Parts: sequence; structure tokens; C-alpha cells
Amino acid sequence: MPGVLQELQARLGSFRKHWRIALAAALVLAAALVGSYPKERLNLEPLTSTVIYDRDGRVLYERRSQLGGYGQPVRLTDVSPHLIAATLSGEDAHFRWHPGVDPIGVARACWLNLRCRCLGYGGSTITQQLAKLLDRRPRTLWGKALETVDAFRLEVALSKDEILEQYLNRAYYGRLAYGVEAAAQHFFGKRARDLSLEEAALLAVLPRGPSRYDPDRHPEAARERRRHVLRVMADRGWITESESERAAAAPLGLSPRGIERHAPHAVDYLERTGALAIAGATLHTTIDLRLQSRIAQRLRRHLADLATYDVDQAGVVVLENSSGEVLAMVGSRRYGEDAVAGSNNVTLSFRPPGSTLKPFVYALAFEQGANPSSPILDAPTSFAGYRPRAASGLHLGRVTLRAALGNSLNVPAVRLARQVGVRRVDALLRQLGVERQQTGRGLAVALGGTSVRLVDLANAYATLARGGRHFPWTLTRRTEMPTAQQVMSNEAAYLVTHVLADPSARRRQFGMETPLDGPASGVEPVLAAKTGTSQSFGDNLTIGFSREVTVAVWVGNFDGRPMRSLLAMKGAAPLWAEVMRAAMEGRQWLRFEQPAGIREASVCAGSGKVTEDAQGCPRLLRELVSDREYLPVADDGGHLQSGADASALVVSYPYDGLRAIVDPLLPREQQQILLELEPVGEQIQRVRWELDEEVIGEVTAPFSLRWTLQPGRHSLRALAVSSSGETTKASRPVKFDVEEL
Repeated sequence: MPGVLQELQARLGSFRKHWRIALAAALVLAAALVGSYPKERLNLEPLTSTVIYDRDGRVLYERRSQLGGYGQPVRLTDVSPHLIAATLSGEDAHFRWHPGVDPIGVARACWLNLRCRCLGYGGSTITQQLAKLLDRRPRTLWGKALETVDAFRLEVALSKDEILEQYLNRAYYGRLAYGVEAAAQHFFGKRARDLSLEEAALLAVLPRGPSRYDPDRHPEAARERRRHVLRVMADRGWITESESERAAAAPLGLSPRGIERHAPHAVDYLERTGALAIAGATLHTTIDLRLQSRIAQRLRRHLADLATYDVDQAGVVVLENSSGEVLAMVGSRRYGEDAVAGSNNVTLSFRPPGSTLKPFVYALAFEQGANPSSPILDAPTSFAGYRPRAASGLHLGRVTLRAALGNSLNVPAVRLARQVGVRRVDALLRQLGVERQQTGRGLAVALGGTSVRLVDLANAYATLARGGRHFPWTLTRRTEMPTAQQVMSNEAAYLVTHVLADPSARRRQFGMETPLDGPASGVEPVLAAKTGTSQSFGDNLTIGFSREVTVAVWVGNFDGRPMRSLLAMKGAAPLWAEVMRAAMEGRQWLRFEQPAGIREASVCAGSGKVTEDAQGCPRLLRELVSDREYLPVADDGGHLQSGADASALVVSYPYDGLRAIVDPLLPREQQQILLELEPVGEQIQRVRWELDEEVIGEVTAPFSLRWTLQPGRHSLRALAVSSSGETTKASRPVKFDVEEL
């Protein structure tokens, strides 16, 4: 057999010059009769699937083409030379010099068909195979003749490289992959230009028999055919014998079968909003897949830690402040987890926001000239029948706006909303792009009496980080930045930010150390955050930002089932802190820039007014103020309920429930705390401190007293005394514990 075939090939070789002339004449005749192949039929769009990439070019998802498969056309220059050589070796060794039909290949196929008495060998060239891919015809003699004519027409219309490029982009490789780029991605998870020799040789095998040589189902057949292609390449001198042997011995190294859907909640949103319908072959999203994957893992781990609180779900959004681009969108514990509706996307669902809308009420107050030192009353109050409750059950009396926002006090927030106007609050939320499912809830909006989307809230907080400049968030890469709208002054945004970045401002309610405290916290404001818990413990939120990124976290149950007394500081805040650290990796912790219109000044602790008159004010504080005209905010703003005393003394430290520790290894005199009062508005000359009903000191302004820690359960109160020694008013007792280490 080998001798006969060699003799046949030799005889054909002697007539090569003549049949080339004959074929060229036939080519000219075919072109004259029917013309060159119409190029409009070479359109690859029906084969092209839509590939969705993350911001760094990693594939998130690939949606099938119009024909139901996966295809990504590439230029021939973007295909590995190994794959081109392997394809030519396995399919058409004489491709570069035949005019569309290879007589040697035809003769060889005829001989093999006669020998096996079958029609198993076709001898088709790559040009003929392309013609077949472009126009499927029955496998008859007439069909073969038309295919041959089309091969001639293609040779007239296209260069050899164009024919090869069309073929490599249309050939079917299995796994629903049409073309070399899709095949490289689906079989090896890499671009066609990056294929190794052994990978290229395997792919070159598959168009000949996608089922017969399927490496998933028939790995041995695939290996044997790959070995044959590599041997032919070596025989032709395209690779060395050692390269052929090494590649033939290499493992198949296949990627797992099937299409993985990364960032599925984000992809779902893009599909639902029609972004994929107009995307064409590719869509570049803003998602950072590495960050997204890390967040998803941490989210599940955090929910496992909260198992005893009867909580099933969580969601996270991360935004790039400078662009509004969504870096991560994790909408549930696990996408597709039907038992807990995992395909729902809580970041785009309307949920109660708890206290996370309060900062925008304060921003409006700062716009009107209030300062963080401005006093406001926290006391049981009725606002036309609406009676907001203190979350802790305790009211703190007259406090500063810094303390009121930092400690998330409810009555002051409602009082401010009433003063600045609910319509202005609603208007600001609209300007911030915060979509609301429920509007017209009046003063209750200050306490979260509405439903909003987490991603909108995240962008509203990013607006604070941008100094009051707002533009919409996006999941697709921007070609140009939208025009930003200045929805609040830079000064108001900074004052809110400074309060949210101040750990001391929230210590009355949340303690000295919380998950919200950032690096260098208390020295330079670099991280601002706010928590929120909806009524009946249905939702936990924590939203905060650095100068670079904004992170928003929700924890709860999709069905609204209440959690077991889980507050946001434990439910959402720890996850928020983890995500923020992950999002800030590789970035600098930059302090928030103080606007020119903000300065530090001396203010009177009682009135909040800027003054340098130490004689006329019993206690001066250093505080940030704006250059706007001062607006008093401590007016009644409602009707005090019976028993409330607006001028009562309030102990600011220690706070109710404090647990202090005595270290036996340190000298006792070095273990002290500072007893402090909230700013007082009246002319008080002296304050007497009583601990466990015993006087421990009497002081003048600023009325602070150092006390050495003593183990035990203690009750502390402060009393204002006149010059004659009579008590004129007293604070509510504060109970706290001191324990031995």
C-alpha cells in the first residue's frame, strides 16, 4: 500500500505543472460564469456570542450567539502560530499553493475510499471546508460539485490568509464553541494567541470529528490524533522531534466543562436593563472579579458566624468614588440557592434603610449654617402626634449635633428634619439618586421610614466623599465622565464626613472601639461610616467611605423575618470593615480634604456659638465651623412630653453599661477615667460629683474630674450647686462596672 500510494503521488507530481494550469483555467471559468464569492455572506456576526468582561479583562460570562453557540472572531494575527501550523498539518498541508482544490488530496481520498469500499475520506481542502461551513449542502455528488465551485469563488474573492481566518473563526470544535478563540477559552481558559504547542495540536484535531475526538468523552482517541498531528508537523520540519514527543506526552489539561457565571447578580442586572442587547461582541463592566470573589467568600463566612441570630442573607456593594463605577455587587449569600432565594439581588431591592438617611438631614442643617457644636435637645417629644423613640430607651438631654449624629439619636434627627423641612429632605434624596418605594412618610423619613436600594445609598454616601458632587453609579465602563451635579455644598458634606469619621462622637451609644474605626482614627479622619437597624430587627446596614471607595453592607432575611435582636454594629459592621480593608488594599489611606470654608474655632459649649469670650462662656470648645451664618437648632421643635427637662445635666462619660478593667500589673494611680458632662447652656458655677451617693469632688468649668478606678458596680451622678452650696439640678444616674483583670 505505501509503495502504490507513493507511486501515485510521484505520477501526480510529474503532471503538477499541467493540472495547475488546468485548475487555474477552471478557476477563471468558474469566476466568469458565477463571479467571485459574495463577501456579505462572510459576516461572522451570527456566530458571535456576547462576552462580558470585568474591568481587567477577565471573563465574567458569555452569552450564546444567535445560532446557539459560543464564538469570538479574531484576526489571524491573534491566533497562536502553533495552532495555524497544526491545523494546516492535520487538514490541508498544501493549502498555501493549491487553488481551492488539492488533486493529491482528492487522489489519496479516492484510493482510500476504494480500499475500504466506503466514502469515509473526502480530501477536502480548508477552502472547500469553508465553503461547506458557509452553505450546508447534502452529501451528494452534485453537492460536492457546488462546494468545489464555491471553493474556486472563495479563492478569487479572498487571500489565503483571509480564507484561513474565516475557517478558523467558523470551525466547530465541540463544547458549543465555534472558532478558535471560543475553543481556546472553553477548553483551556485562555486566549487563542496564548495556546501552547500541545494545546494547539489538540484543538486542531477537533474540527475533523468534534464527537469522535471529544477529549472529555474519548481522551485516548484525542491523544492519539494529537500525536499524529504533532508527528506530521515534525516530518514537515515545523517543529523538532523532541518538541513533538514532549507535546504528545503532555496531559490534556482541560478546563472544567460548562460556563461559569461570575458576578451573576451584576450580569442579571445588565441583561434585564438591555445592556447586553446593544453590547455587540463584548461588554466591559466595572466589576473587579478578584475583589468580588473575596467579598463573596467573606460574606458567607460572616453569615456562618451569625447563625445563632436567625439571619440567612447579606449583600455588599463597593463603589469607586471618583467614577461611580461598581467594583463589586454581591446580591445574596449564594446565587441560585433556591432555599433562601439566592438569585434575588438585595443591592437592587427596596429595603428599609434604618438610620442611614440621617446624615443627609444633618447635611441640610449644616447648609443652613448649623455647626457640629450646635446644641439640640434629645428628650421625649411629640411632633403633631408622631413620637419617635430612643433606640436605647434613654434620652441624653441637650447635646451637640456632633454627638446627636455620632450616637444616631432619633429625636434630634426628627427635630432637624422638621426644621429644615421634609420637602427639602425628599428633594435632596431625589438629587442624590436615591429611588424610594415609599414616599410621603413625613418626618419618619429621618429615621428610615421608607424603602430604598442599597446601591443608591452607596452612591449617596460616595457623594459625601466627593464633597457633594453627584453623578449616577454605573456597571459598565465609562468612555467619558458625566457632568457632576453639586447637590450640597462641599462644606456641608465635609462636616457630615468629619462627624461620621469621629469615634469619640459615637462612644456614648457604641463604646470606645467599634468596627467603624479606621486606621489612624481619631488623629486624621480617613474613614467615615454610619450604621442602621430597621424596626423589629428586620434589616442591618452599614455604609461608609474612604476618599477612594464606598462600601455598603446589608444583613437580614429576604422574607422580612426579624433577626434575634441583632444590631447593625454586630450584624453588618464587622463585614463592612472586612470589605473596606479588602477594597483598600493597594490604595493609600488619605485624609478627607478640609474645604477652605471650614475652620476650627472656639465655640461656647452651651450655645454652640463662635466666641473667644472666656468670661461670658463657662466652657469653650474647639470645633469645626463654617463661614455661613449661624442657625440655632435647639428650639423646641415639638412638644416636650411631661417629665422631660430640657436643661438637665447629662453625664457624657462614663456611659450606662460601661465595663472598665483594672490591670493588677499597673499602678492603681495610673488607671483613671475622666468624668465628663455634656455641654451645658446655662451659667453653672460649680458641679459636684457623687459616686455611690458619696461626694468625690466639686469642680468648676469645664466640670471634668479624674477618678481612679475601683472594682465594683457603681452609680454616678452630677449635681449643679449654687454659691451657697444648694443643689439646683442633677443628672440622671449612670450605672457602670469596674472589674479586676
